[in-house]
Amino acid sequence: MTLRKVVNLSLATAIILILVALGSASPASATKYAGKTKGGSSISFKLNGSKLKAIKTVVPTICIETTGTYGSRAGGEIFRPPKGQLGKKVKSKALQPAAMNQGIKATKSYTVEARRSGKRIKGKLRLSYSFLIPDLYGSKVFICSGSTSFSATPR
Repeated sequence: MTLRKVVNLSLATAIILILVALGSASPASATKYAGKTKGGSSISFKLNGSKLKAIKTVVPTICIETTGTYGSRAGGEIFRPPKGQLGKKVKSKALQPAAMNQGIKATKSYTVEARRSGKRIKGKLRLSYSFLIPDLYGSKVFICSGSTSFSATPR
């Protein structure tokens, strides 16, 4: 084997090793977490640095009618806040379907508090919103509120 073939072979090997190293280096990705809320509902989210994204769970919620009969509704409300962050109380709003309002959109106000506890992420979730139901005898206004705590581990 000539010196030129050895150099070309070494260069080709070096290029292949560099390409393999670059291909295996992936950008920082979010860690998926899953767990349970205090009420037993499943919760999942992604943690990218200190930011919580794609939070998905159900929060026990009660709605009280404020204009007349003072009736109430209770059940589970879909909890999908736009953002969250470790170590901070994050408040946000989003126009989303409301289960307690038959899936009609309402502006939900969210509060997410999360902290690290060893490998776990623990925290508190709160939501509130209101909606109006038109009626022949006057409209009914409902005010809704729900909260729970949670614990989740990496998956």
